[in-house]
Amino acid sequence: MNYDVIVIGGGMIGLTMALGLKQQGRSVMVIEQHEQPALPNELELRVSALNHRSRALLDELGVWPLVSDFRIGPYTDMHVWDKDSPADIHFSATEANADDLGAITENRVLEHFLWQRAEAAGVVITKTAQWRLRDCGSAQQAAEIEYGEQQRAQAQLIIGADGGRSRLRQQAGLTVRFWDYEQVGVVANLRMEKPHNGVARQVFLPTGPLALLPTPDTDVVSIVWSMDSSLAQTRLANKARLAPFVTAESGRCLGEAELISDVKGFPLRMQYAQQWHAQRVVLVGDAAHTIHPLAGQGANLGFADCVCLLENLQQRELADLSSLTRSLGRYQRERKADTQTMIAAMELFKRGFGTSNPWIKAVRSLGFLAAERITPIKQKLAEVALGR
Repeated sequence: MNYDVIVIGGGMIGLTMALGLKQQGRSVMVIEQHEQPALPNELELRVSALNHRSRALLDELGVWPLVSDFRIGPYTDMHVWDKDSPADIHFSATEANADDLGAITENRVLEHFLWQRAEAAGVVITKTAQWRLRDCGSAQQAAEIEYGEQQRAQAQLIIGADGGRSRLRQQAGLTVRFWDYEQVGVVANLRMEKPHNGVARQVFLPTGPLALLPTPDTDVVSIVWSMDSSLAQTRLANKARLAPFVTAESGRCLGEAELISDVKGFPLRMQYAQQWHAQRVVLVGDAAHTIHPLAGQGANLGFADCVCLLENLQQRELADLSSLTRSLGRYQRERKADTQTMIAAMELFKRGFGTSNPWIKAVRSLGFLAAERITPIKQKLAEVALGR
């Protein structure tokens, strides 16, 4: 089989790339090991805070109307504070002349509708866990994948969207730099005593940042608590105690918390590929970079990759390797710079709030106070949240 593009990975980012390329008139195959996610009855644990730029892309692909009609949790305000000081910051969509700052979206729901739209558009989705990269391609020949029962497919471009442990990245010889945060992201859904009123809240604790994200249910929040691995083991071993801890550590900002879901944990690690493309292979999303979730920008970085790569491939002749390489080079320069800036910012936040040093605590308190009181800074923060 011959295709213009083969996408490895049928998650949010892989399906977005496949659908975008299909709309450009390309022939596309996706290789994914799982079935199409079913629409969940209950609120899922894994959610993403999508900014306006990500939603604009999904709207162009005809996916966002389906997602928003099913279930989303838009938020109009953000409240961030430091438990160890009186300093906090609150900013609103109105400060950036917007209707909202973002929307909490269940990953499984988004993947379901992306899959549905991709199949309807003519994307070939092959479900198999058995595949390998046979050839990265060259100026004279296409790249090649072997999959399933010794079937082979060739493409002018192969896109790796198979996550942080990307097999395609490894097989293409694209190395990564990384460090382990020695933290675990603990996620759960809780019913609160008070309504969240569409406000995304985050408190910086000595144990790590705790985010309370609004859901479509006015009394339910989805939490992401990034905590040291040793503490996470204790919390996950005694899940019944999680709700009282959230109540206390959030300063009872929404009253008493009640656990209404399972509790899951996932290890946190920063990594980025030193080179994002080789011959006819290129990386997007978590295959190229993963960051700390404290700012909720992981998914948005992946969708920004899609926007940039789609723009650079628009009306390009993929068979011409020299032209393709120039396009992939432009994509890498733009997205790698943006990603490394975000990684540096997340590392600064993590180290700045993960210490009890009194001098650092004083500096971060001053930073919060300045951001709250200086209008241009607040406006800029709101614009960053929007993805502008």
